[in-house]
Amino acid sequence: MSIDQEFFPVTFPALRSLETDPFEVQSRASGHAAGYAAGLRAASGELAERIARLDAEHEAAVLHGRARIDRVIAVLGAAARALDERTLPLIEGSQDALAAAAIELAEAILGSELSRDENSARSALTRALAGADSTTVRVVRMNPVDLAGLDADTIAATGVLFAPDDSLARGDAVTEFEVGYLDARISTALARAKAAIAGEAS
Repeated sequence: MSIDQEFFPVTFPALRSLETDPFEVQSRASGHAAGYAAGLRAASGELAERIARLDAEHEAAVLHGRARIDRVIAVLGAAARALDERTLPLIEGSQDALAAAAIELAEAILGSELSRDENSARSALTRALAGADSTTVRVVRMNPVDLAGLDADTIAATGVLFAPDDSLARGDAVTEFEVGYLDARISTALARAKAAIAGEAS
């Protein structure tokens, strides 16, 4: 056996490094970018859907709130009209009652004042000749008691003719002109006041 040995070269296959292979690096980068882009698109879509859903819910809530407000306003309006319908007749009735009471009070005050001879006579004379031209007056008719309460100087100063009239109450007078007459009775003035108040209330 020969001690001489022969040596043969051994070759080992070279392994590629993923970190240094440009193709592999580019492929990995492209895959990562594509995955990231797809993730962004998915997230963006979900965000858009959520925003749309929230907008719709908000719009629905606003419409619901407006509807509730409109219903409340309608109820308040109906209540106000119903209250007016109930209170206006009461107010009008109270006004009529107050007006009637005022007239009655005026009658009572006038009756008290005119019960005095001097006040009654002078009041009747003043109203009978108010704004009248003495040259056109034919006669002034007065209650006999009132006429007796006027002194001769006062009668003479008027320059008109006076006549007693039992049909006239204390404080009343009627002035007769050549054409027409002036009704200066207290009852007539009060009747005109009542008619005016009734006309304003109606």
